[in-house]
Amino acid sequence: MSAPVINYVVHYAITIALFYFQSNKVLPWIGKKKLQWLWIPLFCIIFLLIYILAHWLGEIFLTHLLQKPIKPLYGMTWPSFLRNGYRGLFFMGFSTGYYYLYSFIAQRKHAQELETQQLKAIIKQQQTQRELDMMQNAFLKAQINPHFLFNILNYIHFQSLKSAPQISEAVTRLANVMRFAFDVEHVDDKVKLGEELEQVEDIIYLYSLKKNEGTLLLDYELAVCNLQFVPLVLLTLAENCFKHGDLSQADAQMQLMLEDDQLQISTWNKISDHKPAISTKTGLQNLATRLYNAYGDSHSFAYGPDDNGGFSVQLRVPIQLVLKPVSNAAVNTDTIALP
Repeated sequence: MSAPVINYVVHYAITIALFYFQSNKVLPWIGKKKLQWLWIPLFCIIFLLIYILAHWLGEIFLTHLLQKPIKPLYGMTWPSFLRNGYRGLFFMGFSTGYYYLYSFIAQRKHAQELETQQLKAIIKQQQTQRELDMMQNAFLKAQINPHFLFNILNYIHFQSLKSAPQISEAVTRLANVMRFAFDVEHVDDKVKLGEELEQVEDIIYLYSLKKNEGTLLLDYELAVCNLQFVPLVLLTLAENCFKHGDLSQADAQMQLMLEDDQLQISTWNKISDHKPAISTKTGLQNLATRLYNAYGDSHSFAYGPDDNGGFSVQLRVPIQLVLKPVSNAAVNTDTIALP
């Protein structure tokens, strides 16, 4: 590489380095200062001196590198001083323009991103509002339909009260179970086990009308009736016994006991030979999820076939987790009546 080329490379490298140092480091730093009117002229003077000094040091480096004749003060004369000062002002103006142009583009891009985020937030809010409106409509329908159904059941109950008392009793118990299942959807937390045990007894009565082939034997301590528990657990377990069990061979069993500072709930039913051996057990899987959400790792829940041709469910929950007060939203388990 020839000497003129090396000379241009060194001086332009110094200029480019000072250009980006000013635009990327110095000007952003000055922009954060409070007294910018004082820092800007002071910076201009300092930058010009640095620019002239850097090129003079570059000239000293080139003199020794290229073994050029050493000039007095390595060529630092008033003409060279003024020439470098003019070039410094020229490149300082370019660097300042580059900085403000880059800042303007960055701010414009940031503003566009904010506008995009605000637009997305508005769209999401509108979607949420539409979903909320749909949920409200669905909730109103859910309120209307059970009310209409309970009125129909109430009518059947009174019409059959004298002519068919057994049917009237069945309608009453069915309405109680349906009302309990509907009302617990609006309970924030837990319900008394005693209230759900009443619904299990109604389910047992209704299934006894459907088939004359055995029943579900319910055994529980009175002390469990005041415990607060996740709703619809007992009803799900009872339904599972009737749905998948063979009660013609042996009665199903449900037991609730207090032992070792734990609430123990267990069910057992004979597995039917006439029903598919493979079951998805969706109800029990959903129940396991609900129990885990309520009690976490503190409880144990196991189910499956045993060696005696039966299917058993075992649930254990520490007693301290079922002693907290019941939710203020009470579950209505009263007998149906005309509005």
